[in-house]
Amino acid sequence: MMAAALSRALKLPGKKTHDFGEYDPLRQADSDDSADDGDLNYQKNGSLQTETTVEAVLHRDSSSVVEMQALKVKQFRSDQPSSAEVHATEVSDEFTLKNRTSFLPCLRTAAFLLTLILTMVLVLVCAFFIPCPENHTLNTSWSRSLGQAAGFPPVITLWDVNGDQVSDVIISFSSAGKVRDQRGAFSPQASESVVALSGADGSFFWMAQAPERLKFIHCGIGHTAGGEGTVCLLVGVNHVLQAINSSSGSSFWEVKNIYPSRRTPNAPPVQLTDLDGDGFTDVLIGSKPATLTNRIRDVSFVFVSGATGALIGQPVKYNVTGEGKLIGPKAYMLGEGVLYVLFGYGNIRAVSVKDIYKLANAKSSLPPSLQTEDPILKWKREGDLPGVLQLYSGDGSVRDLQTLTGPGGNISDLLITTRKRLQLLRGKDLQQAWQVDGGSIESAPVAGFFNEDRVPDFLIQVTSENSTRKSLVIDGSSGKELWQAELGCRRQGLQAASIALADGRSAFLFWAGECGTKLSIPSVSSDQDNQYHLFLLHPSYPQVLLELATHSGPVTASATGIWEQRKDAFHVAVTTDSSQATQRSHRGALIVTSVGLKWAILHSELVMLKGEAVSDESIRIFFSELRFCTEVQ
Repeated sequence: MMAAALSRALKLPGKKTHDFGEYDPLRQADSDDSADDGDLNYQKNGSLQTETTVEAVLHRDSSSVVEMQALKVKQFRSDQPSSAEVHATEVSDEFTLKNRTSFLPCLRTAAFLLTLILTMVLVLVCAFFIPCPENHTLNTSWSRSLGQAAGFPPVITLWDVNGDQVSDVIISFSSAGKVRDQRGAFSPQASESVVALSGADGSFFWMAQAPERLKFIHCGIGHTAGGEGTVCLLVGVNHVLQAINSSSGSSFWEVKNIYPSRRTPNAPPVQLTDLDGDGFTDVLIGSKPATLTNRIRDVSFVFVSGATGALIGQPVKYNVTGEGKLIGPKAYMLGEGVLYVLFGYGNIRAVSVKDIYKLANAKSSLPPSLQTEDPILKWKREGDLPGVLQLYSGDGSVRDLQTLTGPGGNISDLLITTRKRLQLLRGKDLQQAWQVDGGSIESAPVAGFFNEDRVPDFLIQVTSENSTRKSLVIDGSSGKELWQAELGCRRQGLQAASIALADGRSAFLFWAGECGTKLSIPSVSSDQDNQYHLFLLHPSYPQVLLELATHSGPVTASATGIWEQRKDAFHVAVTTDSSQATQRSHRGALIVTSVGLKWAILHSELVMLKGEAVSDESIRIFFSELRFCTEVQ
């Protein structure tokens, strides 16, 4: 009986002992809400069952056991929260946590959008206030008319006026005009003007009146006080020297009667260091008599302050013998840092700047830049003239002199051109390296790099005895002929140039008159006799010339500039349009024309010289990829 009662007490409906792992519906229901709650209830229920069983065994009464068990279960359930309440509490806590965590992405999104909006506003503000650089088209060719020419040759120089790293055009010219005399009648009179044109598109920067007809324009002797431009010197043909601001054309100072009476300058100013201690570059100007009468010729030198135009000392005059035109004055630097001035009538003489300064400022001490000791020279002294040395006196009259800076920049070679000879003197000892004879050299040689030996070569234009015109390229290291072409032209321009290329060589430009069939150009009618053509020669295709431009009148001045940002170059030519000449005046309008080389190459005409045929397409592809630069790399 006792065993049966105990067995019934232990086997309650719906309950199994956990030792056998039987199904428990209460535990299963709780486990649906939370596994942890199921484990907790299972442990508590098991503890309760064990307690009840022990009590039943002790009292030996099954009914009492049942009643006590019911009370225990009721008390237990009243003390513990139900599974639904537990689940509701957990859901509430989870909802609160999710609300807190879902707020952080919203905050991040708002911060990102705010940053993006501020960045866009800043970009728009910068784009509005900061101007974009001008995007010039590939066609950099332009033409400007400067009015009726007065017959005097213009003076042209290239200089960056507005600081855009493109060389601009500064040109002085004489324009025809009329002035009213005391009787009220008009008489023709030429006025002198200086104009600055943009090298990019030909637009006008400024225009100013010149005090007299100019002989030279020399820029870059110093910066202005505000740093907004540089100083350019306008050198008059008779007696005026003026300094202007390159960016505006306004005058800084003007000095009249800069030379002794009835003299004219012969060369651009020689730029020196600061001599008078005012912190500004000074210059040395040489002049010659306006009229030459005998074999005894003189050259006068004067030091001028770049800051004020005041003379530094007195003029110094040297009487020298010789025939022909005056050469120089031209600066020449020796390896020891001593600056010499080269000059002469048909020959070449040298005198140090220090000796000239001593004569101009007898009682003044030498400035620091002139205190370097002179080297021991083997040149022959020129008579009794103090400090004058005889550098060259050949059998032909010198027509052009060029100084060529060698490696290191300390020693310069001298290239001497006479009427029928081209001669190179080495700078280290001034001994002849080579010479080229034959023909009549019409123009000054143009230095460039035709081959790859890194030694400058020279383009010259000569006329043979049978009046055949040809162009030559002479090797700078040996004097041998590297290239020639018999152009067969009736006339040739004198303005040639070379442009540095990115591959270390040079392209050569030269003008030629109307040519015949020898250049594979069709014959032209007689009304085109005055046409001039601009040709380009490249060392990679010596059998081909590119005709870049054509003008109907003679080229009176020209210059070549570089557009560094675009690796392009341009050629500026000054001509007179004869088609606009009036009945009273045979002079036409003065025209300034600039040709962008890359654009001109795309529209050029190919001129085939003697040699093997080359594909036109391959030539044009090669030339279209040329890159021009300021100096040889």
